[in-house]
Amino acid sequence: MSDQSNSQPVQAAPTKPAVTAAQVFAFIKENFVLVSAAALLLGVTVSTMFLAAYLSVFDWHLLWFVQYSDIITFGLLAVGVITGSLTFIQSSAQTVLGLFGMKSRDRWRLGIFLFVLLAGITGAEMWGSIKAGQGYFHILMGVTVLGLGIVLVMQVMGYIATRTLPNLSQWFFLFLGLSFATISLGQWLGYSVQESAKGQEIVLKDKTLNDMKVILVMSRHTILLKDDMLYIVPTADIASFKVGDQFTPSKPVPAK
Repeated sequence: MSDQSNSQPVQAAPTKPAVTAAQVFAFIKENFVLVSAAALLLGVTVSTMFLAAYLSVFDWHLLWFVQYSDIITFGLLAVGVITGSLTFIQSSAQTVLGLFGMKSRDRWRLGIFLFVLLAGITGAEMWGSIKAGQGYFHILMGVTVLGLGIVLVMQVMGYIATRTLPNLSQWFFLFLGLSFATISLGQWLGYSVQESAKGQEIVLKDKTLNDMKVILVMSRHTILLKDDMLYIVPTADIASFKVGDQFTPSKPVPAK
């Protein structure tokens, strides 16, 4: 008499059905008002975070001078900066994803090489900034933005490759990563202007300001910086901006 097994075959866990492009477009068409409102809310939220992070580098009190129209304008600037960097971030994310498809030894070799290369470039840029008498926080923030951007793009590429939509918790972590990346991008831009931007000559109606760094031009006010001192002037009083070889930086007058 042979033994009969009573074990049941193991059933595979159900998988999520793949989402097609037609289903996505159909959902957007059926819920156009809701999708548009969500996109507008997300855009305003991201623009506000970007602007707040940028101005916090100088003084968070500057937020009181911002108008609603300035948030939209600064949001368009953020879109331009992100779009210009997206190609490089995407190629970097694909390089990192390619590491997971390599053999263990080759993966470690290439990973160490890329880490040493990034550390060397970062160190060289920081040394050059220090030698030039400039700050280097904008370089560190740039590396942070690059890392966060690569992680965010890798997550999105993963959902596109598997043709699945994220669940509620995954949407939350995507928004959290987007928030950290947006704040870091705003601070990177702020430190870049503070540490490495060139001075300009600002011609007002009644006087001329030399060696001024332009922080932000808004609908009603313009924020300027010189020697760690902030100046806020009405935008309507500005006649012209001069930069580069168009003006001679002011020099102290020798005492007689």
